[in-house]
Amino acid sequence: MTEQAHPVPESPIELSVIVPCLNEELNLRELAARVLRVFEVGGLVGELVLVDDGSKDGTAAVIRELSAASEGRIVGCFHPENRGIAAAWRTGVGASRGKLVATIDADLQYQPEDLLRLRRALYDHSVDVVQGFRSAVGRRKDQRYHLSRGLNHLLNGVFGMELSDNKSGFVMCAREVMLDLLTYRGTYFYWQSFIMVAAHAKGYSYREIETIFEQRRQGTSFLEKTAVRASVLSLVDIGKAAWEYRVSRPPPDAAHQFLRRHPVADRTPPRTPVQEMRWRSYLAAFDSTHWMITRDVEHYYETLCKTQWLGVAETRELQDEKLRRLVRHAYRNVPYYRARMQERGLRPEDVRGQADLHKLPLLTKADIRKHLYFDIMSENHDKSQVLRIATSGSTGEPFVCYADRVQLESRWAATLRAQEWTGYRFGDPCVRLWHQTIGMSKSQIRKERADAILSNRTFVPVFEMSEKNLAAMVRTIAEAEPVLLDGYAEALDFLARYLRAHGDLSVRPRAVMSSAQTLPLPSRRVIEQAFGCAVFDKYGSREFSGIAYECEAHAGHHVVAEGYIVEILKGGEPAKPGEIGEVVITDLTNMCMPFIRYRIGDLAEAMDPLAPCTCGRGAPRIGAIEGRVQSIIQGTDGRFVPGTFFAHYLKEYDHAIKQFQVVQEALGAITFRVVKGGRYSDDVLDEVLAKFREVLGEDLGISVEFVDEVAMVRTGKRVAAVSKLGIDFQRSSASVRPSVDREANRA
Repeated sequence: MTEQAHPVPESPIELSVIVPCLNEELNLRELAARVLRVFEVGGLVGELVLVDDGSKDGTAAVIRELSAASEGRIVGCFHPENRGIAAAWRTGVGASRGKLVATIDADLQYQPEDLLRLRRALYDHSVDVVQGFRSAVGRRKDQRYHLSRGLNHLLNGVFGMELSDNKSGFVMCAREVMLDLLTYRGTYFYWQSFIMVAAHAKGYSYREIETIFEQRRQGTSFLEKTAVRASVLSLVDIGKAAWEYRVSRPPPDAAHQFLRRHPVADRTPPRTPVQEMRWRSYLAAFDSTHWMITRDVEHYYETLCKTQWLGVAETRELQDEKLRRLVRHAYRNVPYYRARMQERGLRPEDVRGQADLHKLPLLTKADIRKHLYFDIMSENHDKSQVLRIATSGSTGEPFVCYADRVQLESRWAATLRAQEWTGYRFGDPCVRLWHQTIGMSKSQIRKERADAILSNRTFVPVFEMSEKNLAAMVRTIAEAEPVLLDGYAEALDFLARYLRAHGDLSVRPRAVMSSAQTLPLPSRRVIEQAFGCAVFDKYGSREFSGIAYECEAHAGHHVVAEGYIVEILKGGEPAKPGEIGEVVITDLTNMCMPFIRYRIGDLAEAMDPLAPCTCGRGAPRIGAIEGRVQSIIQGTDGRFVPGTFFAHYLKEYDHAIKQFQVVQEALGAITFRVVKGGRYSDDVLDEVLAKFREVLGEDLGISVEFVDEVAMVRTGKRVAAVSKLGIDFQRSSASVRPSVDREANRA
């Protein structure tokens, strides 16, 4: 129970000091006075949370007295019986209101004034946890001292650490970090000895500073007469902790740890016995059929199956927590971000969540190219756990970035989760229209093919699609009898139109997943009619893989919120629901090369981030993907049109225009490349050009080039519109017109 005699101060509380109290009535008044003086000297708003842990003396009465006289700066919590230090910490943190929390003993052996040193170290070094270790200066070298030193060596040896005083409970960290550290599975006699072990095991960064330690002057420690017995019980605890934090610990994952504090049920339908056997067999061979990623994908997948059911507010809270971790890491370990933040006078603690993202600068592809081999990669990453990712880019300019193993494993898990939104379950037959082996080594090709066999996936190479071999591809798909058909939107559209002209597919997949290109509504309808099932659209990129996916409600694309924050910006401000804006992405997972507020170059429709989806998932959504910023075509009347306009409009002319591409190299003019269809006529061309001028300006110059084919890029994509003007969507005051009247299309 928490007792407060006065209202909460209006100012935001920066630091909550948590103090377990067992028979400490003679120390509390001085402790309280010194802690409040620390707040005053440090110029910070703080609170002192005193937790009476079943004291038999007047401790509870003193706490009530101090709380009543403190004007809200001292909070009292009371345990009717003794529960131990860790339980008192948990109660105190639960009652606290500070951004930061610190734990200190009530006996004044640790000096309250050192709280300011811990706070300074936390901020100066941008670490997650700071621990004060007990100085040997003036410390009595008695039996307890030697037992403590022995326990310290044992903790360091068992858990692979090098702390001067591993078991010291004088620590400071963010409140959510402390809540996470206090979330443990085992039953311990003295868990408080493992607070830094927990920080180490859960992937938090930490730093230790030496603090003055004095002998107790008043009261008696509960260890005074039981030091040897406590040491024996601590050995038992070490065995339990070794199992929890070394043997059975999951990979460091903020989402998994968040679920320990915000439990939610997994609503994923259970696998059949056959599906479960296939899944287990697949995982058993996983490390042999993949490179870079490991079987840890199972952990990330199981976590994502639960986090998808968090509410809207909880999902945002998880994103904000991961963002704080990312910013602390980037400031501490990535010189590029440290310099950019210092230029703006920012510290990591200035970014508390998505509401503060605007304080950080935008990141462009040009920034990455310029700084790639200088200072934009972290200084502490393990290069053996990093994958180089290269793409030609939509404009043909090569682009290189790097992703670490955790990010790659997380994206793999997110892909499987989204595939299962379609009704597919792992092991069901799947056909993928993709570039299966481009850019892979011979070893990687062998592993990719083995993985396809084990996962029951059939590849149809998309770059080999042509009129002459489509019939063979259709037979391959029919023979596979896929539950899920997955591929490029353009390839699926091409195949669907072939089926419409030459007869239906003999089998019906349960779902189609489209990706890599925009999916205009007319194209979606063609695909759904040809395959007799719903289309689930995916929005992704080479830098991140899947960023957002459609669920069964088909009401926008759910962002993979556990991995990304997606902003839709217009003129540097969040676009309003229904407006078209530029997509800006923050990758919450990739620590080797952080992408913070990255201008990926796409346009999308904004949706209300707080509006719940009927599917029950709490992840925010984005609307229709309107294409690349580099595909925006500028008219002569000050307006811009996304490249998807041409795909939307020209679908109705596929009888006359088989393929096309719009290229803009100068203001006021475009080149329209056309591959003639079987029923082409000049009248159709005149009608199309008239529409272009209606939308982009009557004085628009249009040069028509008739070609035999519009070339695909190497991975099988065909770019419908390309602008070489270098338009900056955020700085331009012009608005982008939606490519079609969506309400008319929905009718």
